[in-house]
Amino acid sequence: MGHGGPPGDHRPLCLLLGAALGAVNGLLVTLAGLPSLAVTIGTLALYRGLAYVVLGDRAVADFPISWTTGATERVVGTPLPWVALLIAALAAVFGVLLHATPVGRSLYALGSSAEAARFSGIPVRRTKLWLFVASGTVASLAGVFWTLQYGSARADNAFGLELSVVAAVLLGGVSIFGGRGTLPGVIGGVLLLGTIRNALQLADVSSDVLNIVTGLLLVLSVVLPNAVARMRRPAPPLYRNPHPSSVPHDKG
Repeated sequence: MGHGGPPGDHRPLCLLLGAALGAVNGLLVTLAGLPSLAVTIGTLALYRGLAYVVLGDRAVADFPISWTTGATERVVGTPLPWVALLIAALAAVFGVLLHATPVGRSLYALGSSAEAARFSGIPVRRTKLWLFVASGTVASLAGVFWTLQYGSARADNAFGLELSVVAAVLLGGVSIFGGRGTLPGVIGGVLLLGTIRNALQLADVSSDVLNIVTGLLLVLSVVLPNAVARMRRPAPPLYRNPHPSSVPHDKG
């Protein structure tokens, strides 16, 4: 903060930076043809490394009091923080966009088969690019609230949280292969994982055990849907003669 710039300019700048970094990911996927998973994991390490270059081991904590209290203040008469209302509003907007508009249906089609979506007239590259931009913007917004809630900006903020994010999304029913999932399911997965982690923390469980539990839930969220799908498939016949004409006939 104390670098001569007006304090009110920094939060919008964070959102613009998140959108720009999301656009970098999107361009690497759409123009360079790289796999989305490899790009996001690679740029995660890249961006975190850049944060260490800028901040090192220092922590920026001289935020205006109004910012930090605004991130932690509760809604009058309720235990909910004001940020929960913002999350609810974003969930409602994205829920309607995903489940009640042609844009949302095109996203499901793109996730199921990008080639089929292209033949259906969906601009696959442009859609993917804007998805990465939106994802980067929302992620930067979450980062702003995370930083203000704890009153400290460090290069290792939210380190390891990506595992919990993936686990919550998969627990919510989103397919790792794309084309399946609902926003209410994701919200349910977030609440379930958050409840489990909070309960373990209240029981004074170590962070190592929390990571083990999160990893197990992540594995189960991938294995169980596949196991259920296999159980629902009809069983193949026990025996099928590949050459029925070669069966000898009784001529007597």
